[in-house]
Amino acid sequence: MRPVLFEVFGVKVYSHPFFLALGIVVLLAWVAYEARRRKWPLQEVVPIGLAGFVGAMVGARLSILFFNGPSTAPIVLDFYKLFDPRIGPGSILGAIAGAYIAGYVASRLIGKEGCACDAFAPAMALGMAVGRIGDFLSGEDGLGKPTSLPWGVQPVAGSDYLVHPAPLYDAGFNLVWFVVLVALRDNPHFQDGRLLKFGVAGYAVVRFFIEFVRNNEVIAWGLTGQQFFCLALLALVAGYFVRAQRRRPATQVV
Repeated sequence: MRPVLFEVFGVKVYSHPFFLALGIVVLLAWVAYEARRRKWPLQEVVPIGLAGFVGAMVGARLSILFFNGPSTAPIVLDFYKLFDPRIGPGSILGAIAGAYIAGYVASRLIGKEGCACDAFAPAMALGMAVGRIGDFLSGEDGLGKPTSLPWGVQPVAGSDYLVHPAPLYDAGFNLVWFVVLVALRDNPHFQDGRLLKFGVAGYAVVRFFIEFVRNNEVIAWGLTGQQFFCLALLALVAGYFVRAQRRRPATQVV
């Protein structure tokens, strides 16, 4: 593990906030590229992007209250420490939900026709792939549960047991998912917000299973709060696609 990447004039640069910031930069750069490719005007993309960023930061923090309980409120609600390497910004699942809600509200407020959120689908996957590297290097949450698998890693230097490199599982999936979402971005069946919903659903499925090797607290039926959150996301996305299918006009057979 390498929680401190390097020092600049005696100031320590921590791996967690460094790769978090790098992930955000990568995400925004891809959104800017995709917006230009789709010929979306800046006066629409900028407010939606800013709203999504703020929503992600707020959602990431507030979701910790659900995952870890109200006793964490004094730390969670201290937004002055968003990039404190000892605390971190919060949960990526909460960030996804917060970004989606805030971006949706912003798009409606500016009166944008259609949905600009599909540009964020591959961008989110790529940004999370980069950000998870920092989680791995910082040894976040002890990385994962003990394992005897050959790719297990030491949670701390000199430890006599190995653990799952759970952040790398997450990063690896998101990198593959990014390629899949890029391949689907011009598919007519994945427009007007459907690509982002599909992207969120795919991550929720994989994150649900990754949770079994993470160290998050089990709250009921052998599942963590993060897993219940994933199930809720999947239910919402499934409900959307079911309703969308019902609204489609019946195809006439001649």
